[in-house]
Amino acid sequence: MKKTIIPFIIIALLFSCNKEEQNDTKEGFKQKQVARNKIIQASEINLKIKKQENILYKDVTIIGDINFLISEDNNLTTPFLETNYINSSVLFHNCTFKGKVVAQKIESDIIKTCHFNKNTTFINCTFQDTVNFSYTDFYGLVNFSESTFQEFVNFESSSLNYKKNYFRKSRFEKPLKFNMINIFGDIDFFESIFDNKVIFQLSKFYNKTNFSSTKFYDKADFTNTKFKDDVFFNYAEFYKTISFNNSIFRERTEFASAKFNFISEFKNCIFSGKTKFENSEIIGVFYFTNSIFYITNPNTLKINIKDGSNFVLKEVKYL
Repeated sequence: MKKTIIPFIIIALLFSCNKEEQNDTKEGFKQKQVARNKIIQASEINLKIKKQENILYKDVTIIGDINFLISEDNNLTTPFLETNYINSSVLFHNCTFKGKVVAQKIESDIIKTCHFNKNTTFINCTFQDTVNFSYTDFYGLVNFSESTFQEFVNFESSSLNYKKNYFRKSRFEKPLKFNMINIFGDIDFFESIFDNKVIFQLSKFYNKTNFSSTKFYDKADFTNTKFKDDVFFNYAEFYKTISFNNSIFRERTEFASAKFNFISEFKNCIFSGKTKFENSEIIGVFYFTNSIFYITNPNTLKINIKDGSNFVLKEVKYL
C-alpha cells in the first residue's frame, strides 16, 4: 500500500497521451459517418408522430426539431402532467438531426412527457442539437447504438422497461444526464465514449449492466446508484474524478483491467456479490473507505498501483 503525493510529471504525461488518443478516436468517428444527402423536413416526421404512423428513415438529414409531444393520443394524467402516447415504431438509421429531439418540456405549468409503446431506435445517427428524453417511459426496445451526440443529452428520471436496451459504441461529446433513471432490462454501453461530464446519480439498474471498454474523459457521477444484477466495467478507462460513493452492488461486479487515472471514489459502498478488480491499474488516488464486502476480500483484489499513487482501504469491512 503506497501513500505518496502524485508526481506532477505523471499527471502531465497522462493528460498529453489522453488528448492525443481522444483526438484520434474523434477522427475515427467522423470518418465513419456517411454523407446523408437527402434532406427531410422535421415537419414531415412530426405529422407522422401526430397521426401515430410508423416512422422509418434511413440515410437522410433532417432539418428542424423533432417533437414527440404532439401525439393525438394524449391525456392529463394529473392536473400538472400530460402524457403523450407514441404507439408507432420509431426507426432512424444513419441519419443526421440538425435540430432538437424533444420528448419532454414544461409548458404553462404542465409537464409534458412521452410514453413509447413500441421500439425507439436511432442507429448510427448524429445529433447536432440537444436531445431530451427526460421523464420518458419506454416499453419497447431502446437502441441508440453507434450514435454521436454533439450537444447536451437528457434522460433524467426516464424508465426503460424492455428486456434489452443498447447504447453500444455511442459517443457523448457534451454533458449527459442519466440520473434517477430506472432500467428494468439489460443495458449495454459497450465501447461508448463520454467526452464530457456524465451523471448516473440515484439511478437503479435492475438487470445486467455493461460498461465494458467504455472511456470516461471527464467526471463521472455514479453516487447513490443501485446495481441489482451483474455489472461490468472491464477494460473501462476513467481519466477524471469518478464517484460511486454510497452505491450498492448486489451481484457480480467486475472492473477487471480497468484504468483509474485520477481520483476514484468507492466510499460507503456495499459489494454483496463476487467482486473483481484483477489487473486494474491505478494512477492517482483510489478510495474504498468505509465500504463493505460480503464475498470478496478487498485485500486480494490484485490491483496494480503505480508509483506515486495512493490506494486507501480505510475502515473497510469484509464479512
